[in-house]
Amino acid sequence: MKSNLKALKIFLNIYGIISIMLFGTLFLLTSIDAPIMQEGGALRFLRWDILSKHVELMIEIIYLVWGVFMLIAAHRPLSNLSFLNFTLWANLAHGILMIPQAMMTGMMYKMYTDIAYCLFLAIGLWIWLPGKEDIIEQ
Repeated sequence: MKSNLKALKIFLNIYGIISIMLFGTLFLLTSIDAPIMQEGGALRFLRWDILSKHVELMIEIIYLVWGVFMLIAAHRPLSNLSFLNFTLWANLAHGILMIPQAMMTGMMYKMYTDIAYCLFLAIGLWIWLPGKEDIIEQ
């Protein structure tokens, strides 16, 4: 249990930092309509469609805040099990939903970006979150 808890803390810290850096940068680039994110720009692949700017900003800020809460949860994972379980299931559902969407839009590279981000997070939590038996032992 202790090694799993240590691994979970490391995983949450790494994922939290990556999420804050990634979605903080995307939020900034979307906010300023950076050419790098527009058609022909080097980071255009990070977008699905050119949505209304306010929709993209809402999604980016949610994942930015999620990253902050992953860092908070990393300090005391057992006190944040509800958040961590929600994170696991929400990202699993989101990742699975995006698979047919990527296929329908011809954006198969999304399997290595957005979809991988969600599913890797869900799988990591699935592996390292303690089960009920482990929590009872505490």
